[in-house]
Amino acid sequence: MKKGFKTTPISRITLFCRDLEKSLALYRDILGFEEVESKTIQTKAFNELMNIHDKNCFVRISYLQSDSSDHGLIALFEINSSELDKNQSIQTAQIQYGQSVIVLSTKDHKKIYRELKKKDYTFLVEPTEYEKLEDSEYIKAGLYKEMSFYDPDGFLINLIEYN
Repeated sequence: MKKGFKTTPISRITLFCRDLEKSLALYRDILGFEEVESKTIQTKAFNELMNIHDKNCFVRISYLQSDSSDHGLIALFEINSSELDKNQSIQTAQIQYGQSVIVLSTKDHKKIYRELKKKDYTFLVEPTEYEKLEDSEYIKAGLYKEMSFYDPDGFLINLIEYN
């Protein structure tokens, strides 16, 4: 890497969602993120930033934060514009190239799983336990539980519990 080229830890990810309330029901109410700010924006400058040409466009935004971190905010953006089709289908059958995964750690794996099942979330991988026998530079040896599921807009979420 050339000297002088650096970035900071991830400060925020932005998820474009169809229905802000449905997304909040997952990220805030089930996964435990705290809503630290919410607002609605309707400006020409913001539309230009999003490459939207609909002068009636408005965006509802919610910023969510884990209570144990100053980094890793999740921003939920519900863009309301005639240029976007909120009924467009979501591919969730299998992992696809270019797809991203949001990886979160938890100590409430079973509790979260029960709530997700009760609310009919779609799983790519049901909860799986495995043992990692040797430490590596970034991942410790130990017993792990993981599951992967889709949020209401098709974003893949992976939950890991380490014991």
